[in-house]
Amino acid sequence: MRLRIFLTVFFFFITLVFPAAASGEARIIGLYANGDLCEVTIGFSEDLRNVTLRYDLMSSNQLINSKILEFGNVHAGNITRIDLWDDELEENTYVLRAQVFVNGALADSQQITFVHGNEALLEFKVAGFNSDNKGSVVVISPTNVYRPSVVDLTFEIFKANELVYSETLEDVSVIQSMEKSIKWPILLENEREYVTVLKIHSHEPDITSAYISTFTAEQDVEIISDDVELDEYGASITLQGMSQVPFYGKVGINLMNGESNISFYEETDVITLNKEDTVGFLWEDIPAGNYTVEILAINNEGRTLDRYETAVRITELPAIPTEQNKELSGLNIVNSIAVFLTVFLLLRIKR
Repeated sequence: MRLRIFLTVFFFFITLVFPAAASGEARIIGLYANGDLCEVTIGFSEDLRNVTLRYDLMSSNQLINSKILEFGNVHAGNITRIDLWDDELEENTYVLRAQVFVNGALADSQQITFVHGNEALLEFKVAGFNSDNKGSVVVISPTNVYRPSVVDLTFEIFKANELVYSETLEDVSVIQSMEKSIKWPILLENEREYVTVLKIHSHEPDITSAYISTFTAEQDVEIISDDVELDEYGASITLQGMSQVPFYGKVGINLMNGESNISFYEETDVITLNKEDTVGFLWEDIPAGNYTVEILAINNEGRTLDRYETAVRITELPAIPTEQNKELSGLNIVNSIAVFLTVFLLLRIKR
């Protein structure tokens, strides 16, 4: 009887200390913070419901910032979330604690300490970090040309504070001022704001620093001027994608002179970064003359993304006489009969 009571109390105590017996379902596998942001990566071994992330920022045992993020239902795999501090942090030492809850029970908890405003001297310096519709680029150089360093560069892009793509360039030797970049291999949403983070991990000393860049994704295409072809018969226009936001739209051509203003429009294929599409036009019932030509790349919202102007001379094409048409028709009939007889004879020979 006493043994049973002891075991009951023991397991009750274990439950209080470790409230999530199934905490293996969710684990914090990555935690990073500096004076600008915090980043948490959670691994889920199975599909879960009612998942919550809480983080607390503390300094000198005082709570500076706290936030609760409701994930709701999640699938097995990893989720990385980023958050920027609402206020600029003062120079101090901080503690970041992250906690994951499943159905209200604590599944995992971790904390890290970081120093803001008095970071260790790095062996490199970042002259610039920028991101846009195409990708990210960083300019990095050694602090001392006589002391080169080796670093890992991790480029991350977040949509609605959730990681959607990450790429790491490992063992990059920083010997002199250099530029490193990546292109986004994922499609971006038009007019969506993205946050990008560059994390640089120095091999010696073992320090990770982070830099932020934000941008609003937009459609962008360019009319390739060298590929514009116009003559008295028609035109050929090539567009090239300049963004990972898909371009849905058309090419417009306006032919203008003092007497006429004629417009043509043709839909394009969907165009993304470095992809091309060529659209052809055939002139119909256009009076002869010299025309100023305006070429437009227009998206489905009616916004002109690129414009190109040139000129063309259109001459009146000679009409084909009726008698000549009849002669050509007669020749076509004779040619058809000759082809038919040739095929017939070949089939007879094979038999």
